[in-house]
Amino acid sequence: MKKWEKNRKYIDKGDWHLHTNHVEGENTILEMCEQAEKNGLQSVAFTEHVRKNIDYDFNAIVKDVEEARKRFPNLKILIGCEAKILLGGDIDVNDNVLKLCDIVIASFHGFPPEKSEQINSLKTALKNPDVDIWGHPATLFRNFELSNEEMENVIKLCIDNKVLIENTLRSSYPTPSDFLKLVQKLGAETITSSDAHSIYEIRKID
Repeated sequence: MKKWEKNRKYIDKGDWHLHTNHVEGENTILEMCEQAEKNGLQSVAFTEHVRKNIDYDFNAIVKDVEEARKRFPNLKILIGCEAKILLGGDIDVNDNVLKLCDIVIASFHGFPPEKSEQINSLKTALKNPDVDIWGHPATLFRNFELSNEEMENVIKLCIDNKVLIENTLRSSYPTPSDFLKLVQKLGAETITSSDAHSIYEIRKID
């Protein structure tokens, strides 16, 4: 079982991709939680960018989340991280951070020079049992055009490995409509999230 499956009931009611002032966001964890409740959310996940050798204290995030859980008992608050997919498919995160995470997002930030290298790196990452969510897939399409067969192959890998495909609300990462249609056709599970860096970007639920 993947870690995210323990919180399956919150998939449609949460925002599982948030950044705070611990790394590159504008607001505190408490401020983000307060806004999340105002926006009708039942769950949030704090997913700061990580590296194998991070230059900040991840335990400080854990401490703030624990405090937020006391302050917002009706909000399911998850500890997560966003790890870069490296050339070859490894994800840029250390084991100590992984042990603390309820969910792990794997995303491209920077691109292998060849399409085949990027696709193969993605395929390897999707098979990693620690990966719960494929973050902002649009980064795959920025430099390369994928055939239907290539898209189907990676979508089926997500299905086989129980990896959620992120449909991000962030305008800088627009998910191609033809890809989303194929995701729906093949029956892959998706998650809608904001990749918010401030309280003004957090997902709203009517």
